Amino acid sequence: MEPRTRESNGVVDAALMFVVLMWALTFSTFKVAWRNVDPVAFTAVRFAATVVIALAVVMFAKSRVRPRRADLPTIVASGLAGYFAYQLLFILGLDRTTAVASAILVSTHPLFSVVFAWLLGRERPTRRQLLGIAVAFLGVVVFLRVWDAVGTATWGDLLSLGAAAAFGAYGVINQPLSKRYPPRELMAYTLAVGGGLVALVGLPAAVHQDWGALNATDWLIMLYAIVGPVYLAYALWNWAIHKRGIARTTPYGFAVPVVAAVLAVIFLGESLHPEQIVGGLLVVAGLVVTRMPSRRRLAATAPAEGALERAG
Repeated sequence: MEPRTRESNGVVDAALMFVVLMWALTFSTFKVAWRNVDPVAFTAVRFAATVVIALAVVMFAKSRVRPRRADLPTIVASGLAGYFAYQLLFILGLDRTTAVASAILVSTHPLFSVVFAWLLGRERPTRRQLLGIAVAFLGVVVFLRVWDAVGTATWGDLLSLGAAAAFGAYGVINQPLSKRYPPRELMAYTLAVGGGLVALVGLPAAVHQDWGALNATDWLIMLYAIVGPVYLAYALWNWAIHKRGIARTTPYGFAVPVVAAVLAVIFLGESLHPEQIVGGLLVVAGLVVTRMPSRRRLAATAPAEGALERAG
């Protein structure tokens, strides 16, 4: 049983790091595309296409789980938090503040997830997990040189913080839904609500956008933005929360700004400072701490695993 458990944990870890890579790529690729397209128009078209894809996947599936009437309020809340609120707050916040400040504030979403889950009685984090979150957040602060942004708070900062809270709430809201719906159904139903509203709100900007100004690279980034960071990444994120829980999944979000900076160095020629290297190591250390099982959990799982091994 132990090798199978390790293999399962490895698959979840690999999926989460893939999600981190996809989300980190958005910082560099979106900046390139936004040179020729309005961010709101870009987001509107992106989500309109994603909603169509998600619904088509469910419609042409051989079997599907239809939404329960009792789950409709939760599905609506998930769509509003994870797509409508988060995406619009993120775009508007980034447009009104520095990229550094936005990255710092949005990366705090794991803290909101843990707090919301605890307040709702869903999941109580262990001391080790809280320590890991604190270390990882300290790493983000050091990596992004938060002291350079002190005293320059703007409306964009508040909007970015709101985006972090929205995405943190999204993970908690989806936790019970992920137990009753496969990823494709959950994505389709929540996207139809939140993504549809994003497309509707951004429609005027999309109409006034000069789409002929986009080049092949811009369209390639648009295609990636439709399939990668939203549809595929959200599905894997929800699956990981279902497998591992809020407290042990959301800290991976702290790695996004670190990986994003590395990619910026590679693709945009930006440089890294010594404190950013230290911050990156702290983020990795925090993730390791959150992944370490507590003694209580080891004691509780050991007898059950031993019984399964003997039965096998």
